[in-house]
Amino acid sequence: MQAVFEVKTIEADWKPPFQKKINNKEYSVKEGEAFDKIVGNGNNDDVFKLVRVAPDKVLVEYSRFFTVKGYENPQSRQMWVDRDVEQTLSYLWGEKGVTKKIKLVRIIFSGKPESSSNSENGS
Repeated sequence: MQAVFEVKTIEADWKPPFQKKINNKEYSVKEGEAFDKIVGNGNNDDVFKLVRVAPDKVLVEYSRFFTVKGYENPQSRQMWVDRDVEQTLSYLWGEKGVTKKIKLVRIIFSGKPESSSNSENGS
């Protein structure tokens, strides 16, 4: 099984002129694979790792350098990501403030499209 994610990275300066840089990337990953990187301040780490794929959501592990906005258990470092629901994470320890927004776009089950309910009635 594979999952396709859209990750939006927003980098913002801490001081004037407060420039912002936005970058969108799409990743197609299998269970156990890491994706996206945080580079800078001596870091060169994977941000996400796909842990498990469920029928309509996925379990993702995230880097220790990030905190999840509004998530109940910050010690776990894992979160469920539902389809088309954006999760926001923040990295506050670098030269710039970095926000990651991850969204599950689709799930691919063993090469088959996610909605495969075609039935033909032959006469």
